[in-house]
Amino acid sequence: MVFFLGCDVCKSKLDVSLVNEQGIEQWYDTVPNDVVELAGFLANVQGNYPDAEIQCTVESTGTYHYPLLEAVTALGVPCRVINPIITRQQIKATVRGKKTDRTDALMIARLGLRGEGRLYVPEPYVAAKALVRSVQKLGQLNGSFARHETHLAEQARAELSLIAVDLLCGIRTAIAAARKQLYAELNTSVQGETFRLLQTIPGIGPYVAASIIGELQNMERFTKANRLVAYAGLDLKIKQSGHTLNSTGHLTKRGSSYLRRSLFIAASVARQYDPYFKSIYDKKRNEGKSYTTATIAVARKLLLIVRSIWLSGEAYDVKIAMRG
Repeated sequence: MVFFLGCDVCKSKLDVSLVNEQGIEQWYDTVPNDVVELAGFLANVQGNYPDAEIQCTVESTGTYHYPLLEAVTALGVPCRVINPIITRQQIKATVRGKKTDRTDALMIARLGLRGEGRLYVPEPYVAAKALVRSVQKLGQLNGSFARHETHLAEQARAELSLIAVDLLCGIRTAIAAARKQLYAELNTSVQGETFRLLQTIPGIGPYVAASIIGELQNMERFTKANRLVAYAGLDLKIKQSGHTLNSTGHLTKRGSSYLRRSLFIAASVARQYDPYFKSIYDKKRNEGKSYTTATIAVARKLLLIVRSIWLSGEAYDVKIAMRG
């Protein structure tokens, strides 16, 4: 017999619903979102059902579901990871009363019973993903702080006091030091042949290469190029009217925003210094496209080249780019 655990994750806790093979809820509980707590909880569940197989299902929620993935890996519990798009579609299709964490956990358990999602395989670069996201969040914090500092100076209409200046300077220094340390740890976490090969692509340096590896983890899971483009959110929205399908011209932005941002950075550099990528950018601009749209076209091409080089194990060559 098989039982299915549906886990609705938030930052501090998991709401867990256990269903049987008929989809009938057996019980509901909450668990702190901590690796040790989750491992103990799962061990107790296994002990309560010694003759049954326990399978987990969890929605992919940024990094909040990572402690659960670490716990199931340690205990050898199969776990399916569901794309949030699937759960949102299920919510829309379900007629129910007030939305609660318990009903979400039950819905996720039943999705696992149906075999939705992908079976989790331990990711080789989990640390890199966390580091990349921390670096980008610090960058956003630094930008926000700079804007607030400028606003404060304008409001004061005079020079700030020495105490205020020292405080602001200390914050800037702390942010810069933290980013430098995270950059160093990130580069160390992804050392290898793929890391080196990706840096042969114009516009991709150590940070972007590490970011791409951290976000993608395993290129083999993207069996088709369009799935990779969709994961990065670089595919276009489609609208349907009757029997006609048209692109809206806007990105779906449904995938990893961290990956998308890193690719945009790389594309911005590549289109300035590499003739091939400059030609793609100039072609779009000559068609009347905006800077952003033209750069996104370069970013999409860069991503396809990344896939080709990662899978082939060959360094970048413009011939690879032109046939990709």
